[in-house]
Amino acid sequence: MTPQQGSDETTAVARGPLRPMAIALGALSVVMVVLSQISDGNAFSDSWWLVAFVVWLMLWGMLRSMTRGLGERPVAGLDEREQVVRNRVAFIGYQCAVGAGMVVVLVMVAFQNEPDVIERIPALLTTLMLTASALPSILLGLSGMDGEESESFRDE
Repeated sequence: MTPQQGSDETTAVARGPLRPMAIALGALSVVMVVLSQISDGNAFSDSWWLVAFVVWLMLWGMLRSMTRGLGERPVAGLDEREQVVRNRVAFIGYQCAVGAGMVVVLVMVAFQNEPDVIERIPALLTTLMLTASALPSILLGLSGMDGEESESFRDE
């Protein structure tokens, strides 16, 4: 085994939790959308949605801290490939945020005379906006890129 192979295996082991955590965060977002729509009234008073919300926030915090090397590093510390990846995931997150906002507006217009549906909109909007804001971290986690292996990144 060459030293380079050992380094690759160590990096692969270190990145191990990124993908499962990103998948869990995405799946939990879907669960939260469903819970926001099946709750009796406002989901902010529904204990299942609130538990999912707290777990979601903890997962997002962990995933974000694991991908911060690429997601939050100054542009000067990124190589060309890392810049392209970061810009792409940020653009996708922005587009999803705009789309999620439009979905909520369309639901509000379509169901404006149905108070039961309108009452559930705040939790739906919260879930969709949080998911859109977390999408860059989710995509970085799915790609396995965390940016920590770069020589130019140093925690100071």
